[in-house]
Amino acid sequence: MKSVAINIISSAKIYAKEKIEDLEDKRLVPKMMMRRRLTRNAKVMLYLSDKCGFKNGKIVYGTCFSELEETAKIANAVLENRLLSPTSFQNSVYNTAPSYFSIINKDKDEIITISSGMKTSKEALKTAALQALVFKCKVLCVCVECINIRNIQEINHCTSYLEAGVAVVLEVSENIDDALEVETKKTRGLIDLIDSLQDLMSVVKMYEEGKNKILVEL
Repeated sequence: MKSVAINIISSAKIYAKEKIEDLEDKRLVPKMMMRRRLTRNAKVMLYLSDKCGFKNGKIVYGTCFSELEETAKIANAVLENRLLSPTSFQNSVYNTAPSYFSIINKDKDEIITISSGMKTSKEALKTAALQALVFKCKVLCVCVECINIRNIQEINHCTSYLEAGVAVVLEVSENIDDALEVETKKTRGLIDLIDSLQDLMSVVKMYEEGKNKILVEL
């Protein structure tokens, strides 16, 4: 199995027990009509990418549950025999958030969307490292979960934070000698985020401690 050393250039994280209050969407998306169409996942991604200083380039976006709020709206409309919202239908796919990012920032570069259950951020990090290795460029790796829907507490047993996201901008390092392995949830004592975000959150925590070169197995 091949490993690659990655430099973390910048990072960002955000989370809330129920709803993140200030995602600065009015600043990030001045056009009201576009802003009104954004999903929660899209708003979180735009916020995180802005905090990372990333506007254009290759993106790897990860999410386990995708646009759960929009999907729930569609399911409820079917259940209650109401007309489906065209906007909800359009916004219910896995690549909604990075698609809005590309439109708003006029980013024409490649976007890869990853969904791999509770290993989503781990697989997203691997994919981003591979992109950086192949194309010799900076890559944004961002993972988001927004699961704050009606009656979610009746079935939620996996997290105390219903909205959360983490992101890093990375590039390949020329030197592998002092690269550190990514620490796990158990060794890091991370907060109770959903497991699909924990691997990338470990990288963010390491970066915040000055450990900005990591080893990623491809």
